[in-house]
Order: sequence, then C-alpha cells, then structure tokens
Amino acid sequence: MVNVFLYAPQNFHNICLLSRSLEYFGLTDCYVFDPHRLVRDRYGKYRRRQLRDLSRGTFEIICWNRVEAPEEFFANPPGRLVATVAGPPAESVTSFKFGPSDIILFGSESCGLPAAVVSASAASLTIPAYGRTQSLNLAVAVSVVLYEYRRHVTVCRSSS
Repeated sequence: MVNVFLYAPQNFHNICLLSRSLEYFGLTDCYVFDPHRLVRDRYGKYRRRQLRDLSRGTFEIICWNRVEAPEEFFANPPGRLVATVAGPPAESVTSFKFGPSDIILFGSESCGLPAAVVSASAASLTIPAYGRTQSLNLAVAVSVVLYEYRRHVTVCRSSS
C-alpha cells in the first residue's frame, strides 16, 4: 500500500481535511515532518471543535508518524520516494506507474517541497493544470493523487 509523507504542512484545516481523504482511500498511517506542530495529542476547545467539524472523526483514526529528521528518513526510506511538484518536467499523475511501496511526498502549502527533497526522490509527479492557477490546495492535491493511485491499482489488477 502506498504511503503519504507531509513535509512541513502549514495549515491546520488542510491536515483535518486531508485526514478524511487518507481514511477514505484506505490509508491508516501518514508520515509527517511537522515543524509547526499542527499534529498534536491534545488540542484546546476551539481546535477540538474545528478538528471534529472538518475531519469528521478521521483525524484520530490516522496514525501520524512523526519524522523529526527528514534527511535521515530520506537517506534510507522504507520505499520509493515520489515527489509531487507543481509542473514539468514531472510525469503526469494520470500516467505515472505507482508501486506498492511508494511514499508520495507532499510539500507545504506555500513552498512545496524543497529542491533537495525533490532531487533526492526516485521520481516526481504532477497534477496537470488546465487553468491559470499554479497549484491545488494541499488537501485537494492529496485527494487527487490518492484517487489516481487507487485507479491505477484497480486497472493493473483487472488487466492481470
């Protein structure tokens, strides 16, 4: 099963929303390098309400695997690192050949993935844009990529 790695997410709402996508597509774990400390064991009343409303209970279902030293993780990853980027020369997510042990890396909302992380990855993929907007919201991008992964796995199984 594919894994997701969030690199320095900056928006609490996105974490809540993408937890729904992770669970929806059957993932139970997510790696996260979280220098902004968005993922916590406890939250105050206001954040708990947001968490409940946005994630609909899925945030607590996901096992958030903290990665405190991403450089060490990337030096010896438990699978193929696949960077998501905003455009060419990355391969389109619709034609990308996913592997069962892929770790799909998603960058922060404002900066994306650092260049060193992209260059250390075995592959990179992009969601083709047809309008003028440069990139998608993090939670939306995770959903699109996981949908394409599931579609790819289903097509590969049915053709074998």
